[in-house]
Amino acid sequence: MSSANRISRRLPSFYRSWDKNSTIFRIVNATSSEIDSSRNLILEMMRSHWVDSASDGDLDKMSQLFGLKRIVGEDDDHFRMRLKGAVVDFTGGGTLTSINSMLRALIGNDVCVIENPPTEAYFEVRVMSGDSWSIGNNSVEEVSIPEIVIEAEDVIENPQILNEDFEQTIVYNGVLNKGDKLVIKDGKFLLNGEDVSEKVSSKDLPRVYRRVSSWKYVELIREKIGVFDSTAFDESIFAVNVPKAKISMKWVRLQPATFSVRLNRDSLNRSRVPKEYVEEVLNSIKAAGVKVIVEEVGE
Repeated sequence: MSSANRISRRLPSFYRSWDKNSTIFRIVNATSSEIDSSRNLILEMMRSHWVDSASDGDLDKMSQLFGLKRIVGEDDDHFRMRLKGAVVDFTGGGTLTSINSMLRALIGNDVCVIENPPTEAYFEVRVMSGDSWSIGNNSVEEVSIPEIVIEAEDVIENPQILNEDFEQTIVYNGVLNKGDKLVIKDGKFLLNGEDVSEKVSSKDLPRVYRRVSSWKYVELIREKIGVFDSTAFDESIFAVNVPKAKISMKWVRLQPATFSVRLNRDSLNRSRVPKEYVEEVLNSIKAAGVKVIVEEVGE
């Protein structure tokens, strides 16, 4: 019911407010038009403060509170969806729940968030007998069992690898000729692809721990170490400081302070949200010091 009808119903009938030619009708009609116009302006102002009903410049002004801007050519419906996602991020504080909610609002349900995603770690060192090094697994896990490869760069005998801090040792009782590779993987010992487990005196595989530990390489040295003696100089063999083996280790580590997001390429295309925008939003809401990896999957 319009304001004019409500006003007229409250007036005595002899005022003839229903008569369009009467003065009272014109007064009531003019007054009610102003009342209706003011009411509509108030409703529009209220709607401009709601994400679901705001449009055009009102949405742009609202988005400034969350540091958002329209993508070129983006319509109100798509921009409204992104703005809703930003509201979730702002109130959620970058938690896994808020991240999942934001991604579902932007892309849909076809997303996957992985905390501490796995990746391959690799370490390599060239050594001679007695050399030491330090290493940690750089993972959220306490311990990792690495694949170890000993590659002979000269003839070596009875090579040993020790984790000195945790007293773990593995010894191969045999000779490795130049170019030979001894691979220690999944509890197996392979020399150039052939199983040589019977020549290994210890099956307690050295492990890489989260805490940095000291390692050492040792091999059997049979030669006499020479000294300057004029009576027997030609019989002595002098040690040369040249690495005789290359030791490499690799293991799977769970990356600390990291999460990855896998986005289906078809879902990205349907949502018209660029991968770069998702990366920008995630980097703006994640906690300080946390790394985010965004990947597209699917054809």
